[in-house]
Amino acid sequence: MKKKTFGLTMMVSVTIFVLAMADYSPARTIRCGTEIVSVGDPTIELLQKCDEPDLKELIKTNGFIIEKWTYNCGSTRFMKIITLKGGTVQRIEVADYGTGPARCQ
Repeated sequence: MKKKTFGLTMMVSVTIFVLAMADYSPARTIRCGTEIVSVGDPTIELLQKCDEPDLKELIKTNGFIIEKWTYNCGSTRFMKIITLKGGTVQRIEVADYGTGPARCQ
């Protein structure tokens, strides 16, 4: 009986860990084709390396405009969410799988 309880506990723990990791996870860099984009890179460099995003969101907060660009890389790849402020990449997140055909380089 104790083996079944231990196995069930382990399975639940692993499931919780996997689900927690499925949320947006911050990254310092992402790859666009053969190019690398890093936190601190200028917006123009992001555009040159990754092209136009699938979605652009403008968020006004505390007198600043923050942009969130989402790259939907298709159903077999993770989406990329880039936060821009003051013309530079501030944050890079890797989200859940995208939808549709592969569109990222």
